[in-house]
Amino acid sequence: MTLANILYRVLLVEEDPKQSELYADLIREVANCTVDVISRTDDSLDWIARSNYHLVVLDPPLGSPLTAPNGLALLEQIKRISPVTSVIVISERATVEQAVTAIRMGAEDYLKKPVKLETFQLAIKRGLDRKEVFGENSGISSLINLLNSCQLISASLELSKIFSIVQSYFARELDCAYSAIYAIAEDQSVATRVATPLKTGEQGRAMEEVLDIAVQGNRIMDAVSDHSSVYQFIEKNQLSPRLFIFRFQCAGPRKYALVCLSPETPPSLEAFEGRIGMLRTQIELTGKNIDQYMGVHRLVYVDDATGLYNTRYLNYILEREITQAEGQKRSFAVLFIDADHFKKINDGHGHLVGTKILFELGAVLRRLVRDSDIVFRYGGDEFVAVLSPCDLITAKTVAERIRATVEKQIFLEEDKLNLRFTVSIGVALFPDHASSKQAIIDAADHAMYSSKRATRNAVTIAEAPTGAPAEKKMH
Repeated sequence: MTLANILYRVLLVEEDPKQSELYADLIREVANCTVDVISRTDDSLDWIARSNYHLVVLDPPLGSPLTAPNGLALLEQIKRISPVTSVIVISERATVEQAVTAIRMGAEDYLKKPVKLETFQLAIKRGLDRKEVFGENSGISSLINLLNSCQLISASLELSKIFSIVQSYFARELDCAYSAIYAIAEDQSVATRVATPLKTGEQGRAMEEVLDIAVQGNRIMDAVSDHSSVYQFIEKNQLSPRLFIFRFQCAGPRKYALVCLSPETPPSLEAFEGRIGMLRTQIELTGKNIDQYMGVHRLVYVDDATGLYNTRYLNYILEREITQAEGQKRSFAVLFIDADHFKKINDGHGHLVGTKILFELGAVLRRLVRDSDIVFRYGGDEFVAVLSPCDLITAKTVAERIRATVEKQIFLEEDKLNLRFTVSIGVALFPDHASSKQAIIDAADHAMYSSKRATRNAVTIAEAPTGAPAEKKMH
């Protein structure tokens, strides 16, 4: 059963020393290979980027199912770094849905514990056979790169993730030193850079500066904004290094341009054109899926009266934030915001006017938080803002800014009503004031009612879990 004549390189990601020793022995029985073992999943990407492994065996740590960030996300990152590397995933809590997702994302095999020794060795052999057949053929490697990138794009619903996959694809396809993605404004001028550069540190910053200077040049800007062709190579001149531009459109009407620094010319431009044509088609199809998803998402998760997210989406966001906060050892804040004496407005002017004011208030709240924060309509004249990541000082600052702004705001000025009111706000921090989804909402809610019982138009910090008295009101 042993694969001979080739010295294979295998990476084993396994936190249990006894299990990793068993896996390593079984792998060596199958193939002539070196086996590197690491116990931390967050260290594996550096190893993969440096070592060009033929095979990676990934066993997520106990307590971290494959759906956790260090499971499927790690598989995705491995396939982005090295599409021709075979990946075998082992999971203790395997499900059919997880298996289908893993295979769709490029896993060679997906094994459920306890794994039979013969099954494990057969999966190892298949993974190494695939590398032997395809890995050294540059033409087939390019097709695998394309196939894997298209698979990852089709499984994505976030523009930032698609941008990163596109950058990774061209980094391998053109062996380019650096790339970035720019949004193209409606007037066809280049807008802001929207993608995270592939390289960081001093070298990354230097390349970023070179690329930005090149893009700002009139000739390059015209080339980026030219939609007559899918791609274009721009030769080196006195003002700019050699560049490659790839134009595409994803979700929504906005168009984008990937710009690569110092690209290599593909051996066959005709074959290259065919590959990037298929890539562009996959990006556009996925963009349509995202648009459809966002349409359904809006129907399910957006409040009609205010345009803000509703409590269904709040439940999802809180679950997500708690998972991330626990995993990354960071905090987030919840603000519970209630309009003071709002019933008087409804009684005096009618519910239609009240609804218009709530819509205007929602717009004010959105404007006063960061892009990473989310505002929800909780019900009636109650709102919730989730600030993430966030410490208590920042949460206090944002809450006070909201309180002071609403106090000065004139509502329905265009309707000549010129209405004013104030808000009471409660602030709770996870995990300082609560350690569960319902508890963090309750803590912020109780703090808000403390403001109402006192002076209204105030910000109050939640009580500590020990029962210590809440901080004094800020206003």
